[in-house]
Amino acid sequence: MGAENRLSIRQLQNIGVAFVVSAAFAACGTPDVCSTQDGVTICGSFGGRGYITNVQAQSISWPPIAVSDGRLLVAGHSDLVEIAPDGRIATLVQAPGTVAVPSADSAGVYVLSGKDASTTLQAYDPTTRTLRWTAHLDGSPVGTPATIAGKNIFVATNDGGSGATIWRINSGDGSATTLHEGASPAVIAGDGTVLYLSTPVGRDSSLAQVPMFTTLVAEDATGKELWHHDESAGIVDLAPGSNGEVYIVTGTASGQDSHVLRRVNTNGDVAWTFRPDCGDCTVAAAPTVAGDTVYFPVWETRQSKPIDPLYALDAKTGASKWTYNGFDNVSVSVSGAKLLVPGSQNQVEKTTTRHHPAGRPVVAADGTLFVSSDGAVVALDKNGQLLGFAQYDASAGEVTSNDFLTQGRWVNAGVRPSPVLGPDGTLYVSDGQTVRSFHTGRAASHTAWVAPYGGPSNDSRAPGM
Repeated sequence: MGAENRLSIRQLQNIGVAFVVSAAFAACGTPDVCSTQDGVTICGSFGGRGYITNVQAQSISWPPIAVSDGRLLVAGHSDLVEIAPDGRIATLVQAPGTVAVPSADSAGVYVLSGKDASTTLQAYDPTTRTLRWTAHLDGSPVGTPATIAGKNIFVATNDGGSGATIWRINSGDGSATTLHEGASPAVIAGDGTVLYLSTPVGRDSSLAQVPMFTTLVAEDATGKELWHHDESAGIVDLAPGSNGEVYIVTGTASGQDSHVLRRVNTNGDVAWTFRPDCGDCTVAAAPTVAGDTVYFPVWETRQSKPIDPLYALDAKTGASKWTYNGFDNVSVSVSGAKLLVPGSQNQVEKTTTRHHPAGRPVVAADGTLFVSSDGAVVALDKNGQLLGFAQYDASAGEVTSNDFLTQGRWVNAGVRPSPVLGPDGTLYVSDGQTVRSFHTGRAASHTAWVAPYGGPSNDSRAPGM
C-alpha cells in the first residue's frame, strides 16, 4: 500500500483544534514550517495564501473556472459572477434561470441556465461581455458545464428519464441540433472525439445513486459512430485519456467487476482492468489523466478505520506507480456536533472526523498534484511524496456516528469539487460558502476545471451499507 508515501501529519495531532503547529514533515526529509492566518493553516512548500472571499450572498454552489488574466467566473443563483484577482466580486450577467457551471474559451463566455424544465445557453463576447446569441433547449440543465470543442458546443439537458439529451450548438450563431437521447453528458477527447454513455439502466445501488449506463460510445463531431464498448457491469463515470483512450468506472455488479477502473482503447477493446488491492475498496471516480499517468481516489468501506488512498497508475499498462494513503492522519474530535448523514434517520452526533481524498486531483505543468481532502488541499510531487498542504476546515470529512443505523461505521461526506489551478499558478478552492486562493508558483498543465460526470454536488455514500 505504499507505506513509504504516508503523510507524516500524525505529528500534527491538534492541527484542526488549536491551529497551532510547530512540527516537521519527517517523511519529506527536510523540516517544514506551518503558519496560520485567518483560520487557514499552510504547511510545507504548498505556497502562499491569497484572498478569502465570502460568496454566500451570491448563492454560489458550483466551483469556479479560471480565466487567463487571473479572473474567475462563478455561477451565482441567477447571475454570472466574476471574482477579480484581489477577491472583489462583480455581477456580470443576469441569466433567465438558475445558472449552472459557466464555460469560456478565447471566442466567448457561455452561460447555461435552467428554468421551468427549459434550458438557455447564452454566448457573450469574452472582452465586452455583450450578448452574441441565445439558444433555447428543452429540458433542465444536467449538472455539467457546456463542453467546447472547436466550432461546436455540447450541452446536456434532462430528458425526463434516467439519461439526458445531448445537444450540439454552433458556437458561431447558436443554432442547435439534437444528437442523442437517453445518454450521459458528452466528454470531448483531445482529438475532438465525442464520448458519452448510452442505454441507461437505472441508478447505481450505492447511496450516491448516480445514473448507470451499459455502453460507451465514441463519435465524430457530426454524430458518426467511431466505435463503442458494452459493459455488463454498467458504467457510472468516464474520463478521456491523452491518446484517444477512455477510462471508465464500472457500476454496481456482483463479484470482482463492481466499481473497478478499465482502460478502453480506440477500437472499444479493454486494455486493462484495475482492482484496488486494499480491503473492500472501490474506485471512487474516473481518473485525472496527465501524460502517461492516471490519478484517482479509492474509498474503502470496512467498519474499522478505513484507509482511502490516492493511486497513480501507468496509463499504458495499468501497473501501479505509487499509492498515497496519508490523508487519514489529520483527525479531530467533535463533541456534540450534529449533522445529517446518508443512511441515518436523524441528525447524528459526530464522534471523530477524518480526511480522505475527496475528488480528482489537478496537475501542474511540473507534475505537482493538488488533491481535495475535506476542508484541506494536499500537494504531492509526481512521485507521491508530500510537499505540503493548506487546511481551512478541520471539522470536514468522514465521520463516525452514534445513529443506530450507522453506529460504528465511517460515513463519507461525498465527493468534493476539485480545486482550480490557473495558468499563473494560482490555486482556487471553493466550498460553496467561500472561495480561497493560494499562490503555488506552479503553472497549470490544464487551465479549465472539468466537472466529473454527475456534477460536483455528487451525493454522499455510507460505506458498508
